[in-house]
Amino acid sequence: MMIRSLALIALSAGIVGVAGAETPADFAFARALSTPGESAFYRVELPSAVHEGATRTDVGDLRVFNAAGEVVPYAWLPRATATREARPGVALPMFPLRVARATRDVAGLALAIDQTTSGTSIRVTTQDGKPAAGDRLAGYVLDASAQDEPIVALTIRPQAPTPSFSARVRIEASDDLASWRTVVADAPLLDLEYGGRRLTRDRIEFVPVKAKYWRVSWPGADADIALAAVTAQIGERVVEPPREAHTVKGTAIAGRDGEFDFDVGGAFPIDRVAIDLPELNSVVPAQLYARASAKDEWRPVVSSVFYRLRQPNGEVTSEPVAVAASSQRYWQLRVDPKSGGLGREPPSLRVEWRPRQIVFAARGNPPFTLAYGSGVAQPVALPVATLVPGYDTTKGLPATIGTAAVGPALKAGDAAALRAPVDVKRIVLWSTLVIAALVLGAMAWRLAKQMGSGSRPAGDTGEPPH
Repeated sequence: MMIRSLALIALSAGIVGVAGAETPADFAFARALSTPGESAFYRVELPSAVHEGATRTDVGDLRVFNAAGEVVPYAWLPRATATREARPGVALPMFPLRVARATRDVAGLALAIDQTTSGTSIRVTTQDGKPAAGDRLAGYVLDASAQDEPIVALTIRPQAPTPSFSARVRIEASDDLASWRTVVADAPLLDLEYGGRRLTRDRIEFVPVKAKYWRVSWPGADADIALAAVTAQIGERVVEPPREAHTVKGTAIAGRDGEFDFDVGGAFPIDRVAIDLPELNSVVPAQLYARASAKDEWRPVVSSVFYRLRQPNGEVTSEPVAVAASSQRYWQLRVDPKSGGLGREPPSLRVEWRPRQIVFAARGNPPFTLAYGSGVAQPVALPVATLVPGYDTTKGLPATIGTAAVGPALKAGDAAALRAPVDVKRIVLWSTLVIAALVLGAMAWRLAKQMGSGSRPAGDTGEPPH
């Protein structure tokens, strides 16, 4: 009897644990995916609508279906980060410095720029104002006044042909052509050819320097060095990945001056926030709080000073404030009461984020469907290194990965899919376990009673002796 009861309990639990296959109808929203070409994998950037329709803050209720309605595996790609990009070189205008043959150095020369309708020229004089024109090429003055950022290197290219060229050059910088500071005192410049091989060293690097004018010279050199071009290398620039933004109007909290609530309407992966103040010439110290749901406690996110000021050339507003990436939907602003308030109108909250991307396996036939919005679905995403063979975190996805585009909305399930239904399976399972425990307890009690009755000595009736 005990064995039969245990078997029945196990069978009941097994039946309860069976889960049905998911279909697009199990999700409240769906979007078509366009997959050009015939790639094995496709990456897709999620639109803001996915974060608005998802029921989970981690967007774990997201699936990709093929044309047969089968779930295909997918993985989240790492969040995009800012990258550094080398800028192309800038050719600088060159002005030759010609001096008398006996002049060995350009340090004692005075320079002035003459700008006319026909062009720009450099006038070279001695310190006492006498012309210093001559037949020896002692160096070049470079005009970098059009560059707004520091220069980190100069690439110097001699005029061709140069079968064998070697020199040591000095590089100086100035903002007025009168006072010069040495950037590189003695740098080799090579362009040698021997045995069919060529050795070239034409790039001179240094710490970033911002200056209007540069001077390249070769003190003590016997031969003239004619240059074909000098290219300035500007430092690397930081390239921010594209961002999306969403702005919502605040709601004043009754009875609490200077406090406002915001509902951004979705679980966006927010990493920057800004407060748009309603009135000009406002400076507001404030603190922002956030929470995932209306039932959670408020947690402090950031304290900052937000402003909106009138300037002669237009308005100046505070920059967005970086925050730890989170998917909090509800935000609250608490203004320092000492600041004097914000005016009559409530402020607006602007949240920004870098769009998330997934990569999915194109198993089965297209078209593929992106479905989301379910109160039941649990996360099923694989690690990207598991899904994509040979994935390298330092290199990213291989170039063979296709790019899918999110298309128009499709008919999916209704709003009922967003609600978490009563977990009948769990109730049945726990009920079965409780009943099983009661049955086993009763059986154990009965067995103990029977064993107690059968263990009395012969002739013992269980009654006390007279």
